Amino acid sequence: MASGAGRASPDGIGFLLTDLEFNLLYANDPALSILFFPEQLTQQNGFGAAASERIRSIFDAHSFNGQNDSVRFVSGRRWYVCHAFPLKAPAPPAAVGLLLRRDGNATVDFAEVGLRFHLSPRERETIQHLVRGLTTKEIAERMGVSPNTTKQFVRLIMGKMDVTTRTAIVAKILEIQSYAVRLSPRG
Repeated sequence: MASGAGRASPDGIGFLLTDLEFNLLYANDPALSILFFPEQLTQQNGFGAAASERIRSIFDAHSFNGQNDSVRFVSGRRWYVCHAFPLKAPAPPAAVGLLLRRDGNATVDFAEVGLRFHLSPRERETIQHLVRGLTTKEIAERMGVSPNTTKQFVRLIMGKMDVTTRTAIVAKILEIQSYAVRLSPRG
């Protein structure tokens, strides 16, 4: 069925082979690492069904539309692009090839997030550092403020975004951005 455990770095290029309903037929290790980072998967985990569901959620579809298509998505804290393309087969069942690669051009539109949640310029600066994974102390040093001031910015942001943790702030930002960045089909 599918390849082994997803132990490779999520920086490699991933390849998956599915049927037209995105049921997994094959996946290389980098593909599994990208789809499920940072989890470690083994065949005993039943990664085939989980990978199929993840692919369906990335494309927001239960079957392949028959055209080349590209979609940006987030895994861990990184942006990736998934290119889907039909594979010609001498006889049914037809298959879909999926190529996963890191998107080096991905950026978060912090101005849009700031407008949406009515964030001040310093709060927008704070979320930029949060998305990069900096600690409170590191954010304070970069912004030239005390760690207590940074904590206050984070509390204000949580209130405006209606979340309760720093991780939830980042997740909400990435969720907003992932809905806004579906790429157009490639010809």
